[in-house]
Amino acid sequence: MILSIVIPVYNEVNTLIEILKIVKKAKVPSRVKKELIVVDDYSTDGTRELLKKIKDKSIKVFYHDKNQGKGAALKTGFTKCTGDIVIIQDADMEYNPDEYPRLIQPIIDGKADVVYGSRFAGGETHRVLYFWHSVMNKFLTLLSNMFTDLNLTDMETCYKVFRREIIQNIDIEEKRFGFEPEVTAKLAEQSRKENIRIYEVGISYFGRTYEEGKKIGIKDAFRALWCIFKYNTSNIANLVKYFFNGLIVAFSQFITIFSLVEYAGFGISDLYKNIAYAASIEVSILVGFILHAKITWRYKFRSFGSILGRFFLFQLVTSFSFVVRQVVFYYFNLTGIDYKLNTLIGIAIAIILNFISYQKIVFRRKKNEIDGKGQK
Repeated sequence: MILSIVIPVYNEVNTLIEILKIVKKAKVPSRVKKELIVVDDYSTDGTRELLKKIKDKSIKVFYHDKNQGKGAALKTGFTKCTGDIVIIQDADMEYNPDEYPRLIQPIIDGKADVVYGSRFAGGETHRVLYFWHSVMNKFLTLLSNMFTDLNLTDMETCYKVFRREIIQNIDIEEKRFGFEPEVTAKLAEQSRKENIRIYEVGISYFGRTYEEGKKIGIKDAFRALWCIFKYNTSNIANLVKYFFNGLIVAFSQFITIFSLVEYAGFGISDLYKNIAYAASIEVSILVGFILHAKITWRYKFRSFGSILGRFFLFQLVTSFSFVVRQVVFYYFNLTGIDYKLNTLIGIAIAIILNFISYQKIVFRRKKNEIDGKGQK
């Protein structure tokens, strides 16, 4: 059995040689061999030159021709792995390679397909550092769990272990630290569809300060929030995105009719106003289709014809819900229900009916289609 250790590197000249020595010496079960894969993300502090001096053939080194970010370096590393198990190792000495045995054991035992090393589970040694950094980590984990329906304690951890075929089947899109929530979201989707087993193991953590070279910052926290929103596809995640995008759709309709009537001369008669209203509806349908396809359900189209076909289907189910809403409004109006309550009932019907129709009909994916390289 081979353990592939992927080490993304960027400006780590002070710790690089030491971490490579520690990783090589780290004890693993006797039947496990180690494969070290180092990806230099265009370092400028001498790290690159240091790597070129390494003659150890057990260490495979790959170089980026420009700085892209941790996620991009990991993506490169994953494609070069040949081992049965893949683990991520940062080069900054914050994580202890001596904990490899317990991290990979659940996979070796056949109990797990993915293992997260949690800094917040168990009673291992931790360096005491930034309070608000810890709060943000836990908040992002909580938000991620709400969207993935997983009960992780540390989504942002470096130590993530995978069976190789699992991580190589995921298309990593994030270039920087957005990798963490992205891969968690996509693993959660696999877990729902293919019963991927995810475990956690408590680990120690020896964090460093920004003066010592820590790179993650506040903009990465905001990016993580966006990634949690963008990549998750659970029912609750889709529902939240559906409502959020629905607000944008409603706003787009208002802006369109306002612009046509006030600035494009469509306010000269009732006929032109009706035309402007119809145009605003069509614009809102187009905006809704784009937002729901790209963000809510992250649907991957196979061709331009597929786009046109789905857009026609989108219009069809949207029109159907409109007809149902009009029929219900007419019926309740005959029964004497106040028009304001009647309107709210119609809106609720449209929201529910459209959500179900979009998810089950328009943007429905086959069970074996995951949000990765194999997705159609």
